[in-house]
Amino acid sequence: MAFAVLHTFLMLSIRLYESSRSSSSRGSSNIIGYDLTCSCVSISASVCMQYNCEVSAQKASCFPGSSQMTLVDGTFKSLSHIQIGDKVLVNENNTYEPVISFIHAKREGLFTFLSIKIQSAVSNLSSTLYVSANHLIFDFDSGEAKFAGKFHVNDRVQLIENNQIVPGKIISIQSTKQEGYYAPLTPSGTIVINGVLASNYATVSNHGLAHKVMSIYRWWIHLIGGSKWNEEIPCMLQIMLTIEQIIRWCSGQILIDSYI
Repeated sequence: MAFAVLHTFLMLSIRLYESSRSSSSRGSSNIIGYDLTCSCVSISASVCMQYNCEVSAQKASCFPGSSQMTLVDGTFKSLSHIQIGDKVLVNENNTYEPVISFIHAKREGLFTFLSIKIQSAVSNLSSTLYVSANHLIFDFDSGEAKFAGKFHVNDRVQLIENNQIVPGKIISIQSTKQEGYYAPLTPSGTIVINGVLASNYATVSNHGLAHKVMSIYRWWIHLIGGSKWNEEIPCMLQIMLTIEQIIRWCSGQILIDSYI
């Protein structure tokens, strides 16, 4: 019975995914929302009488190219210069893993990110994390990964300091534009960006579930090799997002939260 239900979910998800792909003439499958930009075209007595508004697609952008990663020798390297095979810091245990691929990446263009300013609770260390609102970063108090857009000022993230996880208090959150976007993939599914512990994943709200699903993708990478310039999110992750949405529609939030 359980297998039949799972099979139904999977088939429906694939059909919905294929449908979204076939109707993608309006934009990329990376779209997570839309930006509305308005400008005044008619002013009378210092009051705008007419606006001209444009809607542009907002994509799942993860991290900008300026983001810094820690290499084995302790030096830093911007994400835009990271190559497949580079070993980078992935957790507080001084563990370094190779970047095996990029879930998606685009070198050129300006994209919307959150600018999250973070202050260490145990020292004068501070950092600014640039991340898309739908990317998962780790909450200090719960230990769980949450969408960056769910955090608020005074919340605490997991900051890596002297090979330890320390509370990093959020001082401010702003919206900004940055050049390029990159989503590096590591074997463990985690990565340290600008000193902050983050998941490899976005759009899917459950880090553990996303990591299990992406094990298939990692196996595929092992066979054919990784790529840095995939602008589209892998279909497996897209299908997983659709499955998650279907389960939510069926009031299956408990299943999603417990499946790790």
